[in-house]
Amino acid sequence: MNPSAPCFLLVDDHALFRTGLGMMLAEHWPQAVLRHAADWAQALRSVSELRPDLVLLDIQLPDGHGLDNLAQLQALVPGCPILLMSAQVDAERARQAQQQSAAGLVAKVASAREIVAAVRAAMSGQPTFAQTLASTQPMPARPHRGGMACRANEAVIDVPALPDGLTPHQQAILPYLGRGTPNKAIARQLGLSESEVRAEVSSLTERLNATSRQEAYAAALARGWVRP
Repeated sequence: MNPSAPCFLLVDDHALFRTGLGMMLAEHWPQAVLRHAADWAQALRSVSELRPDLVLLDIQLPDGHGLDNLAQLQALVPGCPILLMSAQVDAERARQAQQQSAAGLVAKVASAREIVAAVRAAMSGQPTFAQTLASTQPMPARPHRGGMACRANEAVIDVPALPDGLTPHQQAILPYLGRGTPNKAIARQLGLSESEVRAEVSSLTERLNATSRQEAYAAALARGWVRP
């Protein structure tokens, strides 16, 4: 494997998430070869054709569960690290992945820094389960800059702080970009003028080096600025 130009196979049924993940990886591995698969069947065909250096695999696919079929994928690409991703990460799932010799398990809502760290660890043969298991332990609410913690039915909800330079309006607008909501409808929902929304969207796309609203959302998703 060429560490500066690895081949990554991204397996996820959400095209927008794959796009954002690919953009994030390309920032850190500019020479990387990126290939996409939308389901389990495509993943099996792709690994046989590509012989990737790393597979990032969503556990829950429309035509199969990653944990149930992991051994089949490993048999096709012996020695290739397979980093599992999941919308929901818990200690039991992490233990199952570890028992089946996955390269690691990372939450899809993790920050870009955490995902990149998990990828680097997987590529170097270092497991990432200890961090995953630790992150599943309950933590007390704590205030932090730009964020807040609140209680609902005794459950702690931790709202992440704003990324540096991101305005509250931009944070509120980002989810609407992922849904393809027009500026006029966003303005109505948020109590802003259409010109204010247009300016914030323009600022977001410029900051994220994006050429469209969907691309801006994908890039923000990859950086952990918004959750799917």
